[in-house]
Amino acid sequence: MDFQKIVDANELAAAVLSVEKKPDGHYREIRIVRANSLYKKIMGNGYHDGMLYSELIPVEKNFEDFCYRSAVLKQHLHAYVETKALDVWTDGTYIPLSSKYDTDNLCYFLFLFEFTKRPDAKRLADISMEIAPLVIQTCINLRNADNFTESMNTVICDIREKTEAFCSSIIMIDKEHKKYAPLCTSFKNDARLEDEMMKHLTPEVVFSWEETIGNHDCIIVKNEHDMEELEKINPLWVKSLKAAKVNSLVLAPLQQKKKIFGVLFITDFNIDNLITLKEFIKLTAFFLSSEIANNELMEQLEYLSNIDTLTGVRNRNSMNVRVDWHVKNKNIVKTPFGIIFADLNGLKQCNDNGGHAAGDKLLIKSARLLEKHLGKYEIYRAGGDEFVVIVSECTKDFFDKKVEELKAESGYGAEVCFAIGSDWSTNKDDLRLCMHNADEAMYADKSKYYEKHPKERRR
Repeated sequence: MDFQKIVDANELAAAVLSVEKKPDGHYREIRIVRANSLYKKIMGNGYHDGMLYSELIPVEKNFEDFCYRSAVLKQHLHAYVETKALDVWTDGTYIPLSSKYDTDNLCYFLFLFEFTKRPDAKRLADISMEIAPLVIQTCINLRNADNFTESMNTVICDIREKTEAFCSSIIMIDKEHKKYAPLCTSFKNDARLEDEMMKHLTPEVVFSWEETIGNHDCIIVKNEHDMEELEKINPLWVKSLKAAKVNSLVLAPLQQKKKIFGVLFITDFNIDNLITLKEFIKLTAFFLSSEIANNELMEQLEYLSNIDTLTGVRNRNSMNVRVDWHVKNKNIVKTPFGIIFADLNGLKQCNDNGGHAAGDKLLIKSARLLEKHLGKYEIYRAGGDEFVVIVSECTKDFFDKKVEELKAESGYGAEVCFAIGSDWSTNKDDLRLCMHNADEAMYADKSKYYEKHPKERRR
């Protein structure tokens, strides 16, 4: 057969590839038999007829699986995937060539492709009618729940059901700080096995995933042969999979700007419809990455809007919202409660003598002192040198003791010197009144301080 005539008849980059099949149903070498001029131009001077495909690009097991399915099983396939090794997205079509051209050990298919530098929405949306409803339902569930956690739990359950898996999980990974944790997990028959799962996912295993994923769009293990191939790359992980009695798995990276921040982890799925599953997982991971990254951004914005960036305690905006919620019965401060107003003495003198850097250090030390005594409660920096603490569910004896302990460590001569006022109540309607009373008591305490130490009075 004139393979060159076949590839030259295509306007897209085109090549005929051969797959060497083994008697046991697996494959050996995959070679580029012939290619058209556009294919050769894209691949550069390294191309020559009959070469192994892996001489041009790194080995990609998912690509090889598609090659085998098209050449040997005669499946017509299409995939739009990120090719990390080339920093592009590849829109590839796999067309089986007639079996009359096959030999005892070689089978052929035609591969057509286009590159896009960025993910193309139209190409991503070009999915089978079988997959479309599943992906649409996933997107709706991502947006339809009342909160982020609820939506993630709904989606991960849907993923497990659609893939007929034993377990599906989203695991968040913070490589920089060496932390990881499951965001949401679903087990078949609602089995509560998360602790058992995490026992096998040791830090050594989890932090090895990024290197194992490498330039792949995902890792798929569908049988013992795939498990053996994975073992050559990552024996530690395979050891943990065998200990957990995992027979098949999908590991899809969740990433933003090429940085992996988590994975979609699926075990013991139905491998009968693998091509459909891979397409579904690819798109689902894409949308999950976007949704999780967006939620993290919103959490960061919420954090910045409610946290005093200098001291790390909550800011005045957060305090005002907290009081409003209490008054509107949206988030009530549990009774009995106490309020502490603590105003830092000598901040102006510190700024005048040592500059604002010295003043900032003093404010930070003030916040740490409050956290030392009242860290489990709500601490707010209400103004430049003023802090407010809401102490919920406390007896009067406990509250008074905490106030006295704080006063004992922040009196005259201490590095952090506070003027302190406090009030306590058993009535939930007294929150604002308690805050007013504590504020008045704090100013009275500050007046006494400056009466005793007039040279330190603020100008």
